[in-house]
Amino acid sequence: MVTSVEMPTGQARPATSVRIGPVIEQRERRRTTTSDGLRLPPGPGFSFERLSGFRREHLPWMMRATARRWPGVAYLGLLGRHLYLVSEPELVRQVLIADGRKVDKGEALRTANIVLGEGLITAKRELHLPRRRLVNPAFAHARMAGYSTGMVDAARAADARWQDGQRVDFAREMSRLTLDIIGRTVLGADLDAQWQHVGKELTLALRGWEAMMVPGGAWYLKLPLEAPRRFWAAADNLHEIVRRILAVDTGGESVVDEMRRARDNGAALDDDALHDETMNLMLAGHETTALALTWAFWLLSRHPGEAAALRESLTDALGDREPGYGDLRELHRAYAVVAETLRLFPPAWILEREAEQDLTLGEWTAPAGSTVLASQFVLHRDPRFWPSPDAFRPERWLDADGRFSEENPGVPRGSWYPFGAGTRICIGESFAWTEAVLVLAVLARRWSLRVDPEHRMALHAAITLRPAHGLPGVLRRAE
Repeated sequence: MVTSVEMPTGQARPATSVRIGPVIEQRERRRTTTSDGLRLPPGPGFSFERLSGFRREHLPWMMRATARRWPGVAYLGLLGRHLYLVSEPELVRQVLIADGRKVDKGEALRTANIVLGEGLITAKRELHLPRRRLVNPAFAHARMAGYSTGMVDAARAADARWQDGQRVDFAREMSRLTLDIIGRTVLGADLDAQWQHVGKELTLALRGWEAMMVPGGAWYLKLPLEAPRRFWAAADNLHEIVRRILAVDTGGESVVDEMRRARDNGAALDDDALHDETMNLMLAGHETTALALTWAFWLLSRHPGEAAALRESLTDALGDREPGYGDLRELHRAYAVVAETLRLFPPAWILEREAEQDLTLGEWTAPAGSTVLASQFVLHRDPRFWPSPDAFRPERWLDADGRFSEENPGVPRGSWYPFGAGTRICIGESFAWTEAVLVLAVLARRWSLRVDPEHRMALHAAITLRPAHGLPGVLRRAE
């Protein structure tokens, strides 16, 4: 039986989604033009930050409710800024691809450069394009076979240390695992030996990064308070880790080694650029895949039939041996589980673009300087394109012969974009698919997770879409 996955068992919809609709209906914005004559699309007449009882777990549902109430383009009043939420696939593609040269990364991500430096995540367009050409070779498909060995080895290390009946925070376990993978494949260093230290610093740095995404966040982090001091100390410690790693040129096959050797018409990454890109990859690369795997195991724990089907498919494809890069083309159901997880709980759940020129969005104009939002969470759960949009149905990604393809759901282009689109599409997309599928292939046929029955699953929507309270449960050997 297919069941809803919006919230944990016994709570089909979040309590906030019940309240959000009436709030939006009652406060529909009456003003249709600005003081300078700009004609505005319809939208809610409240500030998300000022809404009574607002918590970050509400934000994705509020965005979704807004898009349903005002499909296409909705205007969001937020602290005097022009924000436009687009929820039509063709408009999403227009903003991210066709008008890609008219927009740039939004302010929220750009301010993170005070920690991350000028890497691909934070760089403005004029720096992003030449930098990406230098980093691209490290993520070429030809490199994935080498990286896959480290992915499988890290998953096997997790398998070896787990015990039947062991109580864990599974989100923490996946963070440790993906940090180990980043060490083995991206950095060419052993991070698992010091994972608690590095993981703590990464968590503090991500919290600071999150703080910078709200108005006044960068100012707050400069105050002589305990929380900002912890953040800056964590950032300094992470930069020191990166400096120590880069001080050793192993001549190996890691992503860092590939970036060090990269040339584009004679240009190369200088020491500062190499440092910044390494820092970007260490923070972002470990966080997003850890979340995808956490959400995947949570969904499988709630759908034992799907977990059993996945185990059976892995046994049929692999027998008793470990998966390798050459097996990926046969792991169709594992790919389907990952795809359905990315649909329901995309770690990168919303994209922000700042208009550098006026943008025509259907019948509306988003003026230069305004911000356009395109939410994967919203489009991935839109009932216009996805039958049973809130249900966990990996089979929607499989054809009649059980073969996976991203084209199988038959949805319009622009309604599925877990890694973004256009020139800013995630450079690690192939890496992330390979990592998630191989880790699932190693662990899902041997282990299941029994989530604590009293655990309340809630979303924490900031830079990424996280479980707000972790994922506590008990590990069980799969039967």
